[in-house]
Amino acid sequence: MEYVQWIIFIVMSGVLDNKMRSQNLRKYVGLLLFAGGLACAIWLPYWAHEVRLPSVPIGAMLLGSGLYLDRHRYRRIRSSHPLLVAPTLNLAADFPDDSVMLHLLQLVNEDVGLPKHQALSLSTSINHDLGCSSSEARKLMAALKQDFGMRFGDYRSNRYFKRRGFDMYLRHVDRGSKGKIPLTIDMLYQAVQAKRWNTQALEARRFQAS
Repeated sequence: MEYVQWIIFIVMSGVLDNKMRSQNLRKYVGLLLFAGGLACAIWLPYWAHEVRLPSVPIGAMLLGSGLYLDRHRYRRIRSSHPLLVAPTLNLAADFPDDSVMLHLLQLVNEDVGLPKHQALSLSTSINHDLGCSSSEARKLMAALKQDFGMRFGDYRSNRYFKRRGFDMYLRHVDRGSKGKIPLTIDMLYQAVQAKRWNTQALEARRFQAS
């Protein structure tokens, strides 16, 4: 019976380690599990044996300490100057060069990729001009939430990307963004500054700029 409990703990450890990527979440869940396991080991040792779960306190402590000590696993490595990791300096004359935009460009480069020879402007769209897929956009939006604290608001991926489908080999693939609304760098820039995605305001600004 005890070895079954350890198998369950190993599976839980793998699932939590892969699914829980927020540094703060790993920190506090780790501390909570460790404290709970320690409390059971000190004050409720007989209870664990009575219910035939003797491995629970130790397992919880190991899970918690693992999450806490490895809480920085998914933290992004940043350079001192974000454009040093971007392969392009071909920016439009009116392109902002503040720290927010530079950080945004770094994230776009990491999750989507910036072109080496194509000029970038605020109206450059990541879904049409940069070939961003819906899965890449999902990673980028998660990074914007993590690094800038941006709330998703009423952001809907299907406004800018087609729903994923199946190819002739029944593989789940992205179907591009043809015919969809452009998702521009300026929209991302305004959203991270406001710390919230407001579709109506961002798209209205895009139409005014065009």
